[in-house]
Amino acid sequence: MQQLTEYPGPSEEDFDNVRVLNMAFIAATSSLKGPQRGRLAATPFLLFSLRENDFDWWQQALADERQGDLLADSELHDPDLQRVQTTALSFLWQLAQRNPYAARLVSGAPTAWCEKISELPLLTLLDRVGARADLIESRLYHLGAAGERLLQGGISVSQLLQKSSQLSALQALLTNPGFNSHIRLPAAACRLSGPTKTPGPQNSQ
Repeated sequence: MQQLTEYPGPSEEDFDNVRVLNMAFIAATSSLKGPQRGRLAATPFLLFSLRENDFDWWQQALADERQGDLLADSELHDPDLQRVQTTALSFLWQLAQRNPYAARLVSGAPTAWCEKISELPLLTLLDRVGARADLIESRLYHLGAAGERLLQGGISVSQLLQKSSQLSALQALLTNPGFNSHIRLPAAACRLSGPTKTPGPQNSQ
């Protein structure tokens, strides 16, 4: 099989950050038990979305003239979720500057979104959208049947079932209309599936 070198995939450190962010998001939004959280968090992409494919929302949110009356009712008051949101923004901002292809693979973001956030200083980005209550949302519900399968198989003690559900959800993410069609998706999926880990003992419930 021909090795693609023009698009460097996410590093082990990138996947570690994805896993930790997933774990924090699951802890803040679900009642899953510890071992189940670890299994689902091992999914090799972010389980939540920062509206990467809603370019109109980002155009308005990043406008220089901020609308105070709009922002007054849109502050995120959950401290755990806000920590996930600001950390994820910082992670994707840094990754979009260093390796935009990897940022797109772990978030399903189009090129235009990566360029949009990386052209701003990080502090400006966080100041304008970091506390928005309408930014972060679960990605699984947008993946349809693949997302539902991941919520079931992704917490299974069976590594085979975990892997198959992860790859199904990954395929759904990478074939999203917002993801650039010129990227060779089978190769992208192959690159992502390698470092996937299943933390914690497999015999715990």
